[in-house]
Amino acid sequence: MIHHVDIHVRELRSAKALFDALSGPLGFRHVPDDAGFVGYEPSDGSRPRIGFTQDGEASGGTMQLAFGVADRAHVDAAAGAARNTGARKIDGPSLHPEYGDDYYAVFFEDDDGNRYEVLTHPQAIRQVDA
Repeated sequence: MIHHVDIHVRELRSAKALFDALSGPLGFRHVPDDAGFVGYEPSDGSRPRIGFTQDGEASGGTMQLAFGVADRAHVDAAAGAARNTGARKIDGPSLHPEYGDDYYAVFFEDDDGNRYEVLTHPQAIRQVDA
């Protein structure tokens, strides 16, 4: 089980704005900030936690993080949140049969070029419900 993910970003404010908006659709909540750090955890207090650390030398664009959600409405809400906060290179939400039957997802980038995916798929739904 993953305990936490720490993503280094050049500018913390935009990462916080994006994940504050995504928290609801993803089922996360904001946890108290520390200097130079913003964190989120599943709404039930479980793991993994996702954190953003301000790092002026972060190169960005080096990772992709995918979130499985229960249904298309959550994917659609995440897509709207990404658009409303200025995420870049938004692709979807749409079906992606190249990844599996009924694989519905949105892809986007943050200001540092890191890629994110929010998806629903029968296998992802089983894992979310588990």
